[in-house]
Amino acid sequence: LFPHVAQELLRNWMKSKLQPELMSDGEEEVDSVLEKPSAAPLKYERFDDLCSSLEHELEGSSVQEYLQHLLQSEDVNCGIMEDLRLEDIKENQKCADPRIIMELRHKQVKENRMRRQKALELQRQEKSLKKSALFEARLQAQEEDRRKALKAKKEEEEIQREMVKLRKAMAEKRHTTAEARRIKAQELLRRIHSNKQRSDEGKGGKDQHLCDRLYLCMQRHFSAWLKVVLKHRIKMGKARALADWKCQLKALRAWRNYTWAQKVEQETQQLEVHLQDQNRKTQLSAEHNQRRLLRCCFLAWQRWSRAETEKRELQIKREETKRKMAQLLEAVSLGKGAPDRLLEVNKPGTAESGYIPATALKEPDQTQDHSCWDAAHTSHSYRKPKFAWEMTLKHAAPSAQDQTVYRNQTATVPKQFQAPGPKTAPVYGSCFEHRHAFQRRLIEEQRQQLRKQQELILELQENQRLSRAKEEAAQATAVTQPLNSSASQTREEKLKREKQSRCKNTTHLRYIPSIKQAQLKELEKQRRQEKEQQLQKKARDHYEKVLLRKLGMVPWKRLREQTKENLVVAQRHHCLGLQRKCLMTWHRDTQGSLMEKVSRAQDFYFRMLLRRGFRNWRKDYLYALEERVSTLHAAWLMRKYFWVWFDLIMEEKSTLVEKLKIATEHSNK
Repeated sequence: LFPHVAQELLRNWMKSKLQPELMSDGEEEVDSVLEKPSAAPLKYERFDDLCSSLEHELEGSSVQEYLQHLLQSEDVNCGIMEDLRLEDIKENQKCADPRIIMELRHKQVKENRMRRQKALELQRQEKSLKKSALFEARLQAQEEDRRKALKAKKEEEEIQREMVKLRKAMAEKRHTTAEARRIKAQELLRRIHSNKQRSDEGKGGKDQHLCDRLYLCMQRHFSAWLKVVLKHRIKMGKARALADWKCQLKALRAWRNYTWAQKVEQETQQLEVHLQDQNRKTQLSAEHNQRRLLRCCFLAWQRWSRAETEKRELQIKREETKRKMAQLLEAVSLGKGAPDRLLEVNKPGTAESGYIPATALKEPDQTQDHSCWDAAHTSHSYRKPKFAWEMTLKHAAPSAQDQTVYRNQTATVPKQFQAPGPKTAPVYGSCFEHRHAFQRRLIEEQRQQLRKQQELILELQENQRLSRAKEEAAQATAVTQPLNSSASQTREEKLKREKQSRCKNTTHLRYIPSIKQAQLKELEKQRRQEKEQQLQKKARDHYEKVLLRKLGMVPWKRLREQTKENLVVAQRHHCLGLQRKCLMTWHRDTQGSLMEKVSRAQDFYFRMLLRRGFRNWRKDYLYALEERVSTLHAAWLMRKYFWVWFDLIMEEKSTLVEKLKIATEHSNK
């Protein structure tokens, strides 16, 4: 507690001693600072000088206010007192108190934080100034753009107004010229009418001549106008027809493309269906082939297994018979119970021999060969035919299974029920005979059908050949021989036919009486005469037609065609002459109107060039002004930023000066 109390006492004593001295020094400095700016007001010639002087005054006033604030504040005095107290403590006490050091450090941190806050505030102010300047510049640019757009709109409106005025003036001029022409024409008509009334008979001829000339002139102009209108209509009709043709052509092309696309789609679909069908068929055929091969292999294996089982059974039975025979022989050799054993042995032997098939009598090597052959040729020999014409000798021959079944049946049937040998015929022989007869019948029927078809084909070929020969002969006779010779040939042919018919009739009429023959001859003569008359009429008609065709109609048609061509040529020539006259007048009028339009267009073009040049000059001038404004604004901002920086430097200098003064005073004391 003692050091704390001592420290407080020292602080109070230092405050009481140092406060009046500091107050007196601060008042003197403030008085000196306030007396300096009270100089006589100067007269400034430039605006920049005035601005700089005002900025200096503001800086001085801000410095004075800051100094007063520092003087009035107790923080500085406390800091000075603390510094002095620390020095005294250092002098008095060798060991320093850490709390004082911490307090000093805290104060330094606070000062640094205040400085940083001031710097941040200055930066924020600069940013706000920049933003405000940019916003003002944008507003100015937008206003300038709006002004430019309004000016451009106003200029366009003025141009449109001028164009409307020019059009109105042109229409008024045209109207006035038309009215003047109409008035002149009316005056001319009035004068002509008055001259007609006043003039004598001699003058009347002149007036009539003038009227005729005027009428001809009007007629020419009207005809020229009419031709121009007709040409325009013809051109419009041609253009319309061409447009219709183009539309039809487009429609036809579109329809053709559509039909082609449909055809392509149909073909693709058909191809897809065909390919799918082919793939399906190939798969089915492959599956069927696999099944067939498996079936054939299975049948071959089945037959081989049966043959093997039969072989094994035969071997077993042979071994049993051998064993029994050996037993019998042993029994006979011993002589014990021979008859009984013989009976016992013979009974089962006979039974077994009855059940042994005929195949067992063969040798084992032969059975092996047959089984191998059957296994190798099952796929071809045992295939059942589907149709009657597929029957062959192999199919008609009895199979091995049929033979075994037949032999088993014959073996099992007892001898009492069996018929004698020559009466009973084998079953498979009858089957073979039936099959062979059926096959022969089928072959004979097929041969007969083929013969009939060949005969019909030969008859048709002969008929076609005869008809072609007749047609060629008729064409050759019609082309080579003239009309008269054709008539004579027809007569000769008819006579020949009649002779042939006579010969036939004579053969038939040998048994008819003479009266009937005479009547028939007269009738035939009358028929000949009538036919000859008809032929002569036909020949005369044909001759007259040929004469008319060669001498009368052809030259008359040529004359008619030539006259028509001459008329067409004359009409074309007349039309061309009229068109030439009308076109010359129209060409002159159009040239005059074109010259007027060209002169007006040139005047308007020169005016537009002047306006564009003025606009470009104005734009360049505004752009130069904008550049100057931007440079001035940048200079003003630089100056402002410089003065702010200068104020900060001055504040730091003042703080340093005050600290130096305080330090010197403290050191002097």
